[in-house]
Amino acid sequence: MRIADMIGSVVALGQSCRFDLDHASRVSRLALRLFDQLQPLHEMGNTERIWLRAAALLHDVAKPQDPKDHHKVARDLILHAASLPFRAEERTIIALVARYHRGSLPEGDHACFRDLDAESQLYVAKLASLLRLADGLDEGRAGLVDDVFCQIRPRCVLLRALSRDTVSLRKVLRKADLFGRTFGRDVVVGVEIVPAHLDLGLDSKAAPAYAAAR
Repeated sequence: MRIADMIGSVVALGQSCRFDLDHASRVSRLALRLFDQLQPLHEMGNTERIWLRAAALLHDVAKPQDPKDHHKVARDLILHAASLPFRAEERTIIALVARYHRGSLPEGDHACFRDLDAESQLYVAKLASLLRLADGLDEGRAGLVDDVFCQIRPRCVLLRALSRDTVSLRKVLRKADLFGRTFGRDVVVGVEIVPAHLDLGLDSKAAPAYAAAR
C-alpha cells in the first residue's frame, strides 16, 4: 500500500472522531522534522517514520470524547481500529506512542507496553520522546512554531524553533523528560523570530535516505 493511502486511512479515522486536523498536522510535521534531523541519534528508518507520523496524527484523536484521559483512550481506539492498514504489532506500537505523548513515561508494568519485546519497547520510547517534543512545540495549539532545527551535541540536543511571533516553550521543556531518559541528553531550546510563515509540508526530502536503515 502506498504511504499516501496509509496516511489517508489514519486521517479518516481521526475525522470520524472529530479530531483537530490542524493541530494534528502541525504536530505531525514537527515530529517528522525532529525525526529527520535527529536520525543519527535514534538510528531508525522509514518504517518507524511512518509509525511516528500515524501516532502524531492520532495523538489527540480521543480528546473530544475524553479530554482528561484522551491519551489512554486514544491507545485503545488505535489498538482496535481495524480500518488502520497496519499489522497488529505495528498498531500496538503506534497506539503506545500516541498514549505516551503526555502523562506518565513508559514503564515495564504498563498495560500493552509490558507485552512488547525489548526492541519494540525501545521503538515506543524513542518515537514517543519525539512526539512529546513536537506536541510541546505547538503550545496552546496556536501554530506559532513554523519549523525547528536541531543540533546534536555530546551531552545535549539544541532545538532552535522558528516562529513568526513570541512563543513560550515551557511546555516543550516539560515534555523533554522522556527524551532525556531515552537518549541520555538534555534538551536546550531557543526561539528565532522569522518574518513570514514557512510552508514546509509534511514530508522532508531526507526521508528516502532511511530506506535501508532496517
